[in-house]
Amino acid sequence: MKTSVCMLVILPVLFSMSCSKELETAAWKEIPVVYAIINIKDTAQYVRINRVFTSDGDPCVYTMTDDSVNYHDNAFDVTLQEYRNGLPVADPLPYIPVSREKEPGLFSNHSNCVYKINVPLNKGSEYLLRLVNRETGAEAWSRNMVFGQIGIQEAFYRERAFYRVNYVAEPMPGFGGSLAPDDHEYYIVRFLYWEYAGSETFYKYVDWVPAMDPLKELAEDDTTCQLFDAYYKYLSEQIPIDPSVKRRARGVDYMLALPGHELETFMLVYEQTTNPHFFPDYTNINDGFGIFGCKYYYTYFGLKFRKSTIDTISRGRYLVNHRFADSNGEWH
Repeated sequence: MKTSVCMLVILPVLFSMSCSKELETAAWKEIPVVYAIINIKDTAQYVRINRVFTSDGDPCVYTMTDDSVNYHDNAFDVTLQEYRNGLPVADPLPYIPVSREKEPGLFSNHSNCVYKINVPLNKGSEYLLRLVNRETGAEAWSRNMVFGQIGIQEAFYRERAFYRVNYVAEPMPGFGGSLAPDDHEYYIVRFLYWEYAGSETFYKYVDWVPAMDPLKELAEDDTTCQLFDAYYKYLSEQIPIDPSVKRRARGVDYMLALPGHELETFMLVYEQTTNPHFFPDYTNINDGFGIFGCKYYYTYFGLKFRKSTIDTISRGRYLVNHRFADSNGEWH
């Protein structure tokens, strides 16, 4: 018999024709819906988990009731394990439950059960995502190869170009799509900087998507000052003031978000319904629904800061309290 998927628990049906009639119930099974993306150029990876129910009865209608489609926080043990040549490299690393606000998309609902892990990903590796329901012990899992050739750490050390002069494009073996910026609806502007706390160094960045948050239209006179006041103000709002740390600006990458094979397939058949709680038509999650995919931020242009730009970041009115080094490498 065909199995249908719904977002609501199937309740017993009571027939009132006679008091001697017994309750009839439809068998149902809870199944997790997982949305997880890994990106070698991100320092944090996220997983969202919802649930659906299957039954052997008639198809169900969708419901907006949070307690039937959403798990409570920390309902799962979630881990990520690296593999090379089919063998595990180390022990699985745990995700932690977090609250997350994001631009409209699969992670946008306030009641999402979301997990996060901060771990650098390695090119050429395969990763196993594993979820265990802490109450029932039920498991779901998926494996996927990382996409792209340059990790977040290497991105900080690659030589940057001067303004509006492209350097050699990144290697993209096996990618058959267009790498021309004009062929993509969105591009990402990433401000990269180092943060020093005691003896530790952290790779930090702030992303801006102009199509979603147009701070201003880029004009030809931007070539004289590289960045603009609205952008400095935006950075000051995204980077917290912390007197205990020091920072050094690295540069700006202009990037395109390219999907890996699994994510690209998911996007081709993906159709958002009016109800945010829905199950996907394509899945690569074992014992569940959803997508464990990968994407890559392809840098098509690297902006190398002039000394005047570095000094504006360090001493300008918007970022003067954020402790960025000036062009002489000194902090104030």
